[in-house]
Amino acid sequence: MLNGKGQIELARERLVKAVNQVLGVVRRNGRSRKVGLALVLTVLVGGRASVRNAAETFGLDYANLLEALGELDGTWRDYLEVLSGLVKGQVAVIIDDTVDHKEYSRGRDVSPHGNYWIYCHAHGRFERGVQLLTVA
Repeated sequence: MLNGKGQIELARERLVKAVNQVLGVVRRNGRSRKVGLALVLTVLVGGRASVRNAAETFGLDYANLLEALGELDGTWRDYLEVLSGLVKGQVAVIIDDTVDHKEYSRGRDVSPHGNYWIYCHAHGRFERGVQLLTVA
């Protein structure tokens, strides 16, 4: 029987393998790593995006993508179950994906702080976006 640390390491390894499997399906079909990471994040945050629509949108093999995302979903749930057994007390996970309207933050196309471009419907143009993940 594995101890708590051994269980979390095993669950983490399985999760990493499942993420790499999704990235492999995407990369084999000539799509960028960013597309793969977007699909991975959709599963991790509990998104309900259609696998068929994603496969058609990005020109991916539906059966392979469905299998890879299903495996990722299962390993993610297993990982969270192992974590929940180790963590005592309440945990809050906050994911913020927002537009930064500050003019001075648009100085560079690539930011070392995780910024990216996102379409702002309020201004009708692409603007700097920021993703923030907080776990407490």
